[in-house]
Amino acid sequence: KPRREAEQRVAFPRPGRGAKALLIVYVAFALLGALLVNYGGAGGKKAWLALALVPSELKTHPWSLVTAGLLTSPVDFTSALFALVGIYFLAPDLERRWGTWRFLRFVAIAILAGFGLSLAIGALAPPGPGVFHPSAMFGPNAVFSALAVAWGRENASAEIRLFFVLPIVGRWFVWITLGFCALGLFFPASVTEGVASPFGGFIAGLLLAGSPSPLRALSLRVKLAFLPRPHRP
Repeated sequence: KPRREAEQRVAFPRPGRGAKALLIVYVAFALLGALLVNYGGAGGKKAWLALALVPSELKTHPWSLVTAGLLTSPVDFTSALFALVGIYFLAPDLERRWGTWRFLRFVAIAILAGFGLSLAIGALAPPGPGVFHPSAMFGPNAVFSALAVAWGRENASAEIRLFFVLPIVGRWFVWITLGFCALGLFFPASVTEGVASPFGGFIAGLLLAGSPSPLRALSLRVKLAFLPRPHRP
């Protein structure tokens, strides 16, 4: 009975303020995108592209580095649905552990890390058409990868039922997430944010999850190394 109750708490979490705000933002952007693209004509599509990350227009649309991570497919509601489900199940536990502001900062960093990695690889890859040079990038996969990895690291021994059927522990969730990131390399058309973006979110989850996180622990060790040592008599 205690185990069953624990699984129910994981399966049906109560979102905090940050998770609720994130869910509302994704719903709002999904509806806005659908209206602009499907009913706004040429002007609506142009406005939607101003929110997506178009590498050639990044200098004039710098906000797209963030807003592109909040967009979902404007022609398929399942993209928004999967994003909302992923946030609902993974975000509340992280916000409860970290607090609202650390959680929201983590989401923002995951978006920047995902698109930053895609832009960096695109700059290094040979010019021309290809999977590393998408004309426009958008989608929540970097956020979802970061949330999944962070949840897996914070709940390494906790058991959940993947797709409500398959029992797995948190540490396996990290490797499953990496597997989904790798699948995007084989099916690039399914990764609208660029095939490298989910890996950027994965890296953000590895570096920023934990108490302290590996990045925080490294910064503390660096600060400690530069502290003046007491003189011995």
